Amino acid sequence: MPGYVIAVDVFGLVLVFVGFNMAFRQPFVRRLLGRASEPPRSRVPTGQEEDPLTYILRIAGVMIMVFGIAIGGMLTLFNLD
Repeated sequence: MPGYVIAVDVFGLVLVFVGFNMAFRQPFVRRLLGRASEPPRSRVPTGQEEDPLTYILRIAGVMIMVFGIAIGGMLTLFNLD
């Protein structure tokens, strides 16, 4: 396998790791961003259950994770002989 395929696979694995953490390990990512792990429950108005950052991290994390899987997987499959 050429070296660029291995480099792209490693990059894809990094994207998968980052995306997974953004989507499913949000307290860790919030601490990295300098935000509180969760908004205080007393300050949350009725009808709004979660912080908007939660949805942003979920959507962006899944998108980054799938992109890493797709780019690494497709390049590897095209270069298999």
